[in-house]
Amino acid sequence: MQAHQTGTFRSSIVSVLGAPPDPCPLEPQIIEVAQCEGYRREHVKYQVSPGDWGYAYLLVPNDLTSAVPAVVVLHRHENRFKIGKDEIVGITGDPSHAIGLELVRRGYVVFAPDALGFGERRSAESDGDGYDLAYSFNQLALRLLRGETLLRKAIWDISRGLDYLETRTEVDLRFIGFMGHGFGGAMAMWSAAMDPRIRAAVSHGGVVTYRQQIRRGDWFQVEFVVPRLMQVADMHHILGMIAPRAFLLSMADDDALNTDAAEIYQKALRVYEAQGTENRLSFFRYHGPDKFDIHMRNNAYDWLDSWLKPF
Repeated sequence: MQAHQTGTFRSSIVSVLGAPPDPCPLEPQIIEVAQCEGYRREHVKYQVSPGDWGYAYLLVPNDLTSAVPAVVVLHRHENRFKIGKDEIVGITGDPSHAIGLELVRRGYVVFAPDALGFGERRSAESDGDGYDLAYSFNQLALRLLRGETLLRKAIWDISRGLDYLETRTEVDLRFIGFMGHGFGGAMAMWSAAMDPRIRAAVSHGGVVTYRQQIRRGDWFQVEFVVPRLMQVADMHHILGMIAPRAFLLSMADDDALNTDAAEIYQKALRVYEAQGTENRLSFFRYHGPDKFDIHMRNNAYDWLDSWLKPF
């Protein structure tokens, strides 16, 4: 386990993820501002790579007198390409996934971006979810031909979102969190592992070992197809890379895709224990249906408060 704490191991992960996109100026813009009950919602754009723009909603509590913690919240997948970030802020979709609304009402600045291929980042030629799914495969294929990966692009785009947060005076940059469910949960782990600016992160569902997915014959989400990754690491190694920063792995027993979450936690815990920071890695396991209900969400919010609101 000591090897997982070395620069050599991290370099191996970076190597299989492939080359990052080319850097570029951020050029942030505010497209529209809507005043809502207790907060304002800004529709923003920023350049993630040359000619490629990210889109997000920024939720800011009213009447701030000082900078406050911020939480990045990434949407789920489930082939709901058109919805993307709109569900996180309660514009459309399932209200139980409007995590951004619940967090801004707890006093956080919330940053809810679209991942590539979702929401405002769908292809201009899209005629529905079938096209969008094929577009995702094409985005992976293009990058593999260039020695890149779609996961590297997804992580890069999250980091560019953090660059955007650094431009906002409302954000206390010492206390940035990440939260997600499903796809957003898996990206919470990868993003925290690769960007040390994330102080604490929550993943509910979505974190599965590659070994178990292959054994069960599960289909792989294209964002997480990385050549040679299994020769280097599996998900408990990625979680261990986050140490000594705080991480919460949360799951429901009836989530058939997360039967190995406990194993991921136990193996990563050894890394935290070796650093004397085992209190910073938490595992919440719930008995019952595969969903992220209000009880589970409130527990996750309380956990985030303990790491992002220490005073």
